[in-house]
Amino acid sequence: MYALAALPGPYLPWSAGAMRPAGLVTVCNDIVLNGRRRIVELGSGVSTVLLARLLTQRPPPDGFLMAAVEHDAHWAGWVGEQLDREGTRSNVTIVQAPLMPHPRTEPGLRWYDEAALTDGLREALRGDPIDLLVVDGPPAYAAGHGLARYPALPVLADRLAPGGTVVLDDVERPGEQEILRRWEAETGLGFERRAERGGVAVARVPADCSGTGHG
Repeated sequence: MYALAALPGPYLPWSAGAMRPAGLVTVCNDIVLNGRRRIVELGSGVSTVLLARLLTQRPPPDGFLMAAVEHDAHWAGWVGEQLDREGTRSNVTIVQAPLMPHPRTEPGLRWYDEAALTDGLREALRGDPIDLLVVDGPPAYAAGHGLARYPALPVLADRLAPGGTVVLDDVERPGEQEILRRWEAETGLGFERRAERGGVAVARVPADCSGTGHG
């Protein structure tokens, strides 16, 4: 929280579902240290607002574009209104994509409508590759929903820029641990899991690769 105090602004309702401060600092560090310019966040909220503050405060030399994907229309509206109030929305797109059955999910689980996601990202990023992917949605806390976030990397792997970063939140949970095991086996990426990262695991896409590919 002390580090995030450098991003001042109006009060934000920090809920139990929000990314923890230490995890968010890990994301902010990657943006600043690696000059991230094309950012996709699956799941929107407090993190979206704070990342927009950071990117507006310290814009990369060539500017930035950010897409926050959200399934809940009401929550997407709140996030957008907050960005408008703070004057930080000009380069941030809230992509509304409802949850639907997906061929890469387990039976009974849902992921983002891939058509809405694809169209939204194309418009938000103007066709550029993703150099930072933050996976904090869809919700996966309920019993039986632990693998709900698995499709993120198989679906978006080919859109990742060489040298880009992938971040998965809530990795202390069994579902996310299984997701990491599958992602590492399928892509060859190695995710760092450190207690001080605040519940996130981080992987870097090789600089000489275009996307990670998947099996």
